[in-house]
Amino acid sequence: MAVTAGSEEPLAGYRADVRLEPLSIFHWSYEEDARVEAPGYAIVSAYDSEEGIGYGEGRGTATGQIEGTVVWSNYPRRRTDGRMLPNVRGLVTTRDGASILFELRGRTIFEGDEPGRQNLVGWFESDHKSYRWLNDVVCIAEGTISAAGMEIHIYAGIHELPT
Repeated sequence: MAVTAGSEEPLAGYRADVRLEPLSIFHWSYEEDARVEAPGYAIVSAYDSEEGIGYGEGRGTATGQIEGTVVWSNYPRRRTDGRMLPNVRGLVTTRDGASILFELRGRTIFEGDEPGRQNLVGWFESDHKSYRWLNDVVCIAEGTISAAGMEIHIYAGIHELPT
């Protein structure tokens, strides 16, 4: 990933690329009529504008270096331009029994009838010896969201600046 300011040339003082390693792919959907009525989320616009806050929750799976089942809840904010600002927290229960908590925040952009595009940053925390390395990693994620569900590709940012 090159750091540029609208041109093809890297910005002075920045490395030409940053290493991102694939970590996991989440496949999620909102859980309809479990604790929140269908469609599994609610958005409240209390002040007669497009701006609002929301709540939703769901389930899914994680594959890759983190594999298991996922439960999550989202407390997004909707801006007046219709962009959603996800604020997700959840739990991955891995196949080997570990618990990994996570947080994802970012932007979701909806345009027309196309699936929403998500750009997210996130963190993971675990006390399980096999996953403690996640406690020091900052992640970048990209995803899509549609009526069929969400697919989120998560990458670990690898620190390589010289010390």
